[in-house]
Amino acid sequence: MPRWRPSWVTATSAEAKSTLLPTRQSEGSKKKDELEVSHKLRELELVRSVPVAAELMFLASAAGNEIAARQAAEVILASRAQIGSTQLVRSAQQVLQGGSSDRVESVSKDFVKHARKLLAIDYRNPVLLMDTARELAAMRQDKAALRYVRAAVALAPSSRFVLRAAARYYLHVGEHEIAHDLLRRSPLVGSDPWVQASEIAVATVLGKTSNLAKPAIKRLSEAKHVGAEVTELASAVGTVELLSGSDKKAKTLFKHALSHPNDNSLAQAEWAAARLKLVVDHQALQTPMSYEANSHNAYRRQEIDSAIDHAVLWAKDEPFASRPMDAQCYLLCLKGRYAESLVAAKAAHDLDGDDIGPALNLLFAQIQAGDLDDAMEDFLRLGRHPDLKMHATHYLANGGALAYASGDFELGRQLYQRAIKSARMRGEPYSEGLARAFFARIATNVGDPQANTIVHESAEIVSRLPSVGAIYVVQGLVDAKKRKELQTTASARVAKRAWRWDAITNTLLMLDP
Repeated sequence: MPRWRPSWVTATSAEAKSTLLPTRQSEGSKKKDELEVSHKLRELELVRSVPVAAELMFLASAAGNEIAARQAAEVILASRAQIGSTQLVRSAQQVLQGGSSDRVESVSKDFVKHARKLLAIDYRNPVLLMDTARELAAMRQDKAALRYVRAAVALAPSSRFVLRAAARYYLHVGEHEIAHDLLRRSPLVGSDPWVQASEIAVATVLGKTSNLAKPAIKRLSEAKHVGAEVTELASAVGTVELLSGSDKKAKTLFKHALSHPNDNSLAQAEWAAARLKLVVDHQALQTPMSYEANSHNAYRRQEIDSAIDHAVLWAKDEPFASRPMDAQCYLLCLKGRYAESLVAAKAAHDLDGDDIGPALNLLFAQIQAGDLDDAMEDFLRLGRHPDLKMHATHYLANGGALAYASGDFELGRQLYQRAIKSARMRGEPYSEGLARAFFARIATNVGDPQANTIVHESAEIVSRLPSVGAIYVVQGLVDAKKRKELQTTASARVAKRAWRWDAITNTLLMLDP
């Protein structure tokens, strides 16, 4: 899936600078882009307004017209005292100075305020409309954002940035069919590799096979070398081939994706790495804005502090998404930093609404942070959740943690044992590992007389289970010799890890279940 980033970040990326595929339509599309830039230049000469300059700066950057982009940036900087939108000013400075786009911006209420003032003067700025929609989504105002998304698409149906950002919005709010239709009916879908990649990926999420997949697979499989403009297309069709069982073609396609990776194709290649024996090396991890991939990479190596740092950047990069906050909650719990994990869990829960998964994460963080009154109330409420059966292991383990926190050691042991039994019956080795690990830690922390036995049993079993996080927790409870054995086990699995794929974002899932 496309990332949804501010226009001033996207404008400096390979996505904005790459060309369309060399088809019969591409020449006409290129002329159309040039014509749009030319028209916007003339408009800027007549009305030297910031909204016009902002749109021209992005359009010209996307079309590769550096002169026009710099001209627009100069107009923006000349009006910096009146604008008040520091993000737009930094964007203009970046265009003029050629700075790096490897940075993230925090959501800003001031941005929305100033953007609305600019849009009140001239609403015909699809780029600013999409940027405003993104900020509103990050502020949990999805319905308010919809108005801006619709307006942007109506004004710029042929804008790669607008189309991909709008599709990501619809995926974010669960409207997958609308996202697919938007891309499938786009005038760019026949010639633009970035739009094609998005359409193929969304079709895969919906359980469909895109009509674009077969010709793209043939073309890219036969190519000896490919450019940066098809990195996401190569990984999207590589995913299609891998899911259909064609490992040989998938490997070729993912190798193409890694020849000029962006953060999205890198994460997809990481997902495929174990099965296809791909090597995602240190240089690839230097890909700008690859926060998710780097967080996961550090986690696999039990470098949890580094994993947290990258997860924080990931959350700033996708402030409207819950998964980065879920990642932070999980990683902070591994470290035993429960007060901080509670903050992250609350943020993830706010973003995901009534989903039971984030609610169970929040419950665990509440228990460990000592918020027992709210925890008991939430535990009873979640016991009536319609999706409880799918999360029985997690719920029972939380019950064990709550019982221990309330001083009932016997009940705590019983509930944790039931959670472990549930994980085994349901074929959930990751969940079993985490249940055993936190059972051992919590029993030790509260002074359970049977803690030594629980720790010993956990240390013997988690080494045979696939959870890096479980091994990390348990190794902090054992002696130096056993700790070294567990660390060796975790290190040996780095190249053998079985990745899990999140179909909605088309990226690697960082967390154990």
